[in-house]
Amino acid sequence: MVLDPVHIGLSVVAILLAFVVHEYAHGYVAYRLGDPTPKYEGRLSLNPLIHLDPIGSLVMLSSMIVSNGQVVIGWAKPVQFDTENLRHEFLDAAVIAAAGPVSNVLLAFLCGLPSLLGLVDPRFVLPLVAANLGLGMFNLLPVPPLDGWKVLQGLLPRSLARSMRGAEARAGMVPLFVLLAVFWIFGDLFLSPLFAFLLKLFTGQS
Repeated sequence: MVLDPVHIGLSVVAILLAFVVHEYAHGYVAYRLGDPTPKYEGRLSLNPLIHLDPIGSLVMLSSMIVSNGQVVIGWAKPVQFDTENLRHEFLDAAVIAAAGPVSNVLLAFLCGLPSLLGLVDPRFVLPLVAANLGLGMFNLLPVPPLDGWKVLQGLLPRSLARSMRGAEARAGMVPLFVLLAVFWIFGDLFLSPLFAFLLKLFTGQS
């Protein structure tokens, strides 16, 4: 396998930006909804060093080098918020959770806009669009502990939402590992076609 340092470097920058925007959006929306926790913990910043998890960053870089930028596994430090400070416990938590993926999809569109307008070659914006689309779409899956699980809680009756929160606490990271294993063994039959469609839609790449 021939490593492409330029491609990997651009992809790393794009993914770091996607992580930072994602976590900042969580913190900002939580703060606006009445919880000062993100502000007290210094998370209302676009400084990458504040949001990056050392182990998650190392795993991300290693996975990209091994796969020549084709496979990305990694994570940032999740923004903490206290539901006791929210007026609507589950609904506001769902809005906070949705803020991260929505910010990524919006940023993907904005990054792809110069390509859509014919101002730049699609290849220049592809890493930024792909990183944000991938992170946003993956986190919207209703699997704990992803954001989509909390968004789903906000749409359901409180009793069921509480049960889901308890199930998440008991299960920990196991459901996510199972999901990744399913993707690894059987492939992604849903996200990949949607990802390819949106990537083409946002960049105009044929």
